[in-house]
Amino acid sequence: MNDCRELEPLLAAYVDGEAGDVDRVRVDTHLQDCRCCRERLIAQRTMCDSLGTRRDQLRGTASPDLKARCRFAARSAHAGGASALPLQGSRGRLPLFRWAPLTAAATVLLAVAAVFGLGLNNKVQALAFQASLDHAKCARFNMSHQAADPAGTAEQWQRRFGWPISVPASTVKEKLELRGLRRCAVTDGQVAHIMYVWQGEPLSLYVLPQRVVGEALTHTRSVGHEAVMWSKNDRTYMLISNRPRDAALDGIAAYVRATAY
Repeated sequence: MNDCRELEPLLAAYVDGEAGDVDRVRVDTHLQDCRCCRERLIAQRTMCDSLGTRRDQLRGTASPDLKARCRFAARSAHAGGASALPLQGSRGRLPLFRWAPLTAAATVLLAVAAVFGLGLNNKVQALAFQASLDHAKCARFNMSHQAADPAGTAEQWQRRFGWPISVPASTVKEKLELRGLRRCAVTDGQVAHIMYVWQGEPLSLYVLPQRVVGEALTHTRSVGHEAVMWSKNDRTYMLISNRPRDAALDGIAAYVRATAY
């Protein structure tokens, strides 16, 4: 296996322990010489472990229609590969996308996506769940070691993605240092992920270009992370922290609310 792209259709089955002997040897051989793919493997395993801890809860929130489509997709995958079907929720059709054979982790991710057709509390939990997984991954693989310029970062974002964003600056008082901004795969992939180091630990601020919750602060905890969410001026903001809720985290939320439009 000389091309990393050849690893893609094999990785999910490898992580799930379902790869055949020949494919497992091919993946093992490639991973010995490819650091990038080893990091992808670690991220995939971390995601699967996190999803596994919430599988029963997420399965319970999925609609009967979603469960039927997942069963159909799983049967089609075992028959030789499939394309994901469009999923119909109470708020309309989710994007059509192609995917590799369905794994247990993929099934749970579909269940997470389906939660957006349900009530407010489920939206909050689904957003927090997806963002917490992304936060954990980016803290390990995508975090810069250098401080970033907020104005330049915001300008570059608007130039690349076409919608404005304000980036709260570093602050010595709060021991908050801006480290960068990237486009995130949460929900439809249009989310801005602003990365910080706060008191020596990673902190994420996610910005969605639409209103999802009310203006009041909404707190929830997901896969070991604290999430604080609110909407302002047709934007939804979400802070994800490794530490539990306390006065210091509320202070960071207040700072971001005051500086982000």
